[in-house]
Amino acid sequence: MFLRNLDDAKGLFDSIKGTFAGVGMTAFSRITPSYFINQYNIVSLRATRDLSLLREKANIFCLENEEEKIAGENGFNSSRLLHHPKVRELLKGFPGSKYILPYQNYPELEALAEQEGWTLLSNPSSLRLRVGSRAFFKLMVQELKLPLIPGDIYPLEVIPARDYGYWAGALGSSFVVQLPEVVQGGGKGTFFIHSPSEYRALKEGLKENRWRGALLKSVSIRKFVEGLPVSIALCLTKYGILFTGIQKQLIDLPHCRDLAEDGVFCGHVWDETRWPPYVTQKAQKQARAIGEHLNALGYKGIFGIDFLIDSRHEQVYPVEINPRFTGAFPMLSMLHIKRMVIPMEVFHILEFLGVQYRIDLEELNWGYATPINGSHVLLFLLSEKNRKSISGLDAGLYEYNPDNGSFFFVKEAFDYREIKNKRQFIITDGPPVRGGEAVGPCDALYRLCRLLFSHPVTGDDGVLETLARRAVDWAYKKMGISEIGQ
Repeated sequence: MFLRNLDDAKGLFDSIKGTFAGVGMTAFSRITPSYFINQYNIVSLRATRDLSLLREKANIFCLENEEEKIAGENGFNSSRLLHHPKVRELLKGFPGSKYILPYQNYPELEALAEQEGWTLLSNPSSLRLRVGSRAFFKLMVQELKLPLIPGDIYPLEVIPARDYGYWAGALGSSFVVQLPEVVQGGGKGTFFIHSPSEYRALKEGLKENRWRGALLKSVSIRKFVEGLPVSIALCLTKYGILFTGIQKQLIDLPHCRDLAEDGVFCGHVWDETRWPPYVTQKAQKQARAIGEHLNALGYKGIFGIDFLIDSRHEQVYPVEINPRFTGAFPMLSMLHIKRMVIPMEVFHILEFLGVQYRIDLEELNWGYATPINGSHVLLFLLSEKNRKSISGLDAGLYEYNPDNGSFFFVKEAFDYREIKNKRQFIITDGPPVRGGEAVGPCDALYRLCRLLFSHPVTGDDGVLETLARRAVDWAYKKMGISEIGQ
């Protein structure tokens, strides 16, 4: 079947017998397939205030709702969620073959899927772990002869053994320290060092050889390069590589300024930036080379590449690979659907099903490269002391009243298409439903919700616009969190 539009995709999925279930910590994170799969199911962990509206698009099972308690522990993932007896019983009751779409694969999830007879719509865990490691990335960049930010991966012992002056002499007065054994993304395990005092604080924080529960063995130390963080999402198919345009990343927004880690991923901005030719040429060439390299290893479907644009030296550096659904999804797909472009999840799923389909690769890539406008901003817990204070912020569409500087609720909504002007924004992917208990793990980077805007919320200077900044401050105050970075 030739896929020209979303209706064609719907028709193809209607012909596939069985049950599709997306799995995620929140239901919103797996909502995209509901746009092209009838009777689509979601298995989620978190009880969030947007569930009532999301349930109009998909059949949603929420474990926190079923257990009537908050899942407050760290380290919960889709594998542990699927291992839960209530989830396994739920899936047993679904008709036909079971097709499971997780955030990413895990060894223990593969064993469970084989036992239960599920088909996992994801790459083997061994492949994911391999291509997601910093050691693999370093060797790949060298093999492909791509530009590499100066630095290396060292045994952890170099941190206590060497002082700030050693690294400043080798890499410059500012450098980036990352912990390869901390596998969570979004800036976790990343530190920007600009002074001897910051290096001493890092030494103290790592003296137990642990961070975020991970036993540390190595450390990546590289030169700090001033530049613009961006990314490209890709999908590897039997017909070739699908690419998006260059996406601006929001990193270390003011409300994250006081967190222990740096490089905190706070969202994306999609706009109509006319990139200098060297940026588009180098980023696309590098993305293609990396995509072909992963394809040769057997990787299929969606992944992302982070880049750093160094405008001073007209260089584009690849920074890391994210072999999974990236932080751009599902927002990126919702904006593509708004423009009548088939979302990448369609082709990701079809690659793992082995279903026959045909596409015009060039036309799809033209659609993905056409500029889209929109943004999303993540809000975090920020401090453990905020765990019991989350209160009255509802999900839905809000609007700013410039006459009195207030915000008011318009209606329930989670889709960009519901936003009608630049004063409006959506709160979704949360907030958590507290129920009198702590909201979640003791983690400052625990995500409370995200704000969706139908326009770019930063200018060329990368600074958050006034309305978006006010919306962030207001949302935190509505949740009972008033002390945020300014």
